[in-house]
Amino acid sequence: MTAGRDDLELTEVGPYIWALRLPIPWEDGHVNSFLLPDGKAVDVVDCGMKAEDSLELIHAAVARLGGPGGHVRRLVVTHIHPDHYGGAGELTRRSGAELYLHRLEVPMVHPRYMEIDQLVEEVGRYLLVHGVPEQEANFMKNASRGLRDFVTPAEPALPLEGTELLQLGKRRLRVEWTPGHSPGHVCLYDVDAGFLFSGDQLLPESSPNIGLHPQSTPNPLDDYLRGLARIVELAPALVLPAHGLPFADAAGRVEQMVDHHRRRKLGMLELLSNGEMNGWQVATAVWGMRSNLIDMRMALQEGLAHLQSLSVEGRVEKRASPAAVTWRRSS
Repeated sequence: MTAGRDDLELTEVGPYIWALRLPIPWEDGHVNSFLLPDGKAVDVVDCGMKAEDSLELIHAAVARLGGPGGHVRRLVVTHIHPDHYGGAGELTRRSGAELYLHRLEVPMVHPRYMEIDQLVEEVGRYLLVHGVPEQEANFMKNASRGLRDFVTPAEPALPLEGTELLQLGKRRLRVEWTPGHSPGHVCLYDVDAGFLFSGDQLLPESSPNIGLHPQSTPNPLDDYLRGLARIVELAPALVLPAHGLPFADAAGRVEQMVDHHRRRKLGMLELLSNGEMNGWQVATAVWGMRSNLIDMRMALQEGLAHLQSLSVEGRVEKRASPAAVTWRRSS
């Protein structure tokens, strides 16, 4: 593990803030980890997945920023998806770093990445209730098993709730709880410089998956939109996202995201003008039938999140029984 690696994509994005691009096998092929040095101690925001090459890149970056004896002091994870949390177990074990994670993420770790069988069966029942054909449901319910290969879990030293003021490197960062993409997703706001570490909450070019599923909050889309409104209130000078390049116009990007979800909901309302439908029918009508069933599972969950939001607003009726959940436009 050396600071001399020539594939180290380490860029200074603000005073005492460095972005490190780590490889992942999805999204655009990279996730951003942020390093904040303070002498030999280096604090880290998100750590990529469990993969030796990714972990070696972090240690090389720490050695470059912290010098001889440089070490990871604190690790803050925005949420427990593999590309943000996967390396946490190995990184904390090797460095002795303290892990900070929102407390709503903590109880999801064990069923998702360790004893997964019960969650798989729960997801399977959920898929069937929402209209997924049995053969597709049997495949889709197991889609998350492979994600365990990218994750070594770790126990948090500090479960977060939101509003905590953390000293990371030489910066003071306030924890902003922004559920939706994941129940305990957090952003970190630099109270002095106005920088926002946005995780997956606000990205420059893509929309994070907002899905209703057995581990989500009951109304994830509206939760997500409230988080976007909070970002507008903060008016950050610069957004440091988990994917893509830093950008300045947070309010403009939020407006695009809000409009995207508004139009998606209107499209589903129009679909339901033709009669009662289940979630699978809505998802395949909106996104088409993809050959990749993992993508279809995400589309179903996103469709259900939009339908749930419409139901909360009273524009859609949600009809539920142990055998099936269907949706129809309110009269």
